[in-house]
Amino acid sequence: MVDRSHISVREALEQISGRRVFVVGDAVLDTYLYGETVRVSREAPVLVVRKERMDYRLGGAANTAANLAALGVRTSLIGVVGSDAAAKQLRAMLEDKRVDTTHLVEAPGATPNKMRILAGAFGTARQQVLRIDDEPRAAASLVNHPVASLLRNYAAGVDAIILSDYSQGSIDASVIAAARELSAAGHLVCVDSRQRLASFVGASAVTPNIPEAEALVGFALTDSDAVARAGRQIVAELECRHCLLKQGRAGMSLFGSDGNVEHVAIVGEDEVADVTGAGDTVIAVFAAGLAAGLGAGNAMRLANCAAGVVVTKIGTASASPEEIVNAARRAGMELGIWPG
Repeated sequence: MVDRSHISVREALEQISGRRVFVVGDAVLDTYLYGETVRVSREAPVLVVRKERMDYRLGGAANTAANLAALGVRTSLIGVVGSDAAAKQLRAMLEDKRVDTTHLVEAPGATPNKMRILAGAFGTARQQVLRIDDEPRAAASLVNHPVASLLRNYAAGVDAIILSDYSQGSIDASVIAAARELSAAGHLVCVDSRQRLASFVGASAVTPNIPEAEALVGFALTDSDAVARAGRQIVAELECRHCLLKQGRAGMSLFGSDGNVEHVAIVGEDEVADVTGAGDTVIAVFAAGLAAGLGAGNAMRLANCAAGVVVTKIGTASASPEEIVNAARRAGMELGIWPG
């Protein structure tokens, strides 16, 4: 039997491995085109970029799913993708990460695809000069009913449900209603929503960043007092058990419905290279920790270490258990008492 008063990070991650989690939301393909700037075009005052290579990363809900799978979590992704090459690329990459794509619903139109053009002169670092977004145009009501049905039909066998809402059509009112019903019935439902956090009343846990929190509470979060007031207000308004408020370089604060508040400082502040997708990592590890019964405080600490790993990598990325263990060791982070 594990001594829960002295649980190590490695032991905690072993408890997470093997859990089953559904990720519901917007799978995004992040496409990177790298090239060399060679001259200014004679057709218009724009740079001519000679294409060097293409790179593809998982974004949105797909990145959340990949982060779970990297921890050994049995992960299924439910959502809507288009009938295009981007969807095929997404499926192949997800399956390579051992994510179940059986419940990805194909609909006419485009798969969300963010293409970033990175260019520079010979011998210099490539920098982003343009981003081109391909977004679905089909009416969400035409495609989302299967998502809500899938969620209701298969939720009984999972340890947690994550809603990753990037406002790209996979999550509509029917999905939100289904998630609310499941949460009320005792299922663990965790939400990361970019633009409509207020819609997810009754979720078990939410993980807003500063702009998302400010949009909900209606005031600026400029100091620790404002953060504390916002965290308490979000828990009350959304009737949730946990609000994990992400504050970038200021760390994370966890607010509970029991009035408890905890804070952790950022891990690896001096090594930040790219924060893209770090929020996906946070919701993945936090939800997995809750699902494993590690307690919200420990789940936050693990998520903080995992985020400290992925921000040292370019583009969206995952943190392996060994990387999280090493990050915790470097930061001197220890877990608290593991609830029985």
